[in-house]
Amino acid sequence: MVIIVNRWVAALRLTGIGFYIGGCILGGVFLGLWIDLRSDFTPLFTLLGLGLGLLTAFYGTYRMILPVLGRGKDKDVGDE
Repeated sequence: MVIIVNRWVAALRLTGIGFYIGGCILGGVFLGLWIDLRSDFTPLFTLLGLGLGLLTAFYGTYRMILPVLGRGKDKDVGDE
């Protein structure tokens, strides 16, 4: 029973990371499109929003994966 629960926890965590990545990228692109519609720099802010979304997704994913790999801040100093 513990193995099944651990698999569900891992699957839900990965699903959450996937939604986070998609949300960051889509949010950046839509924000860039929204700014582009109100300015004359048509592709500029869309591309900047995409870049910002990708950077945010990368950093956030990195921070979410650290505890899974055992390198998070919740690890005791004396365990080395």
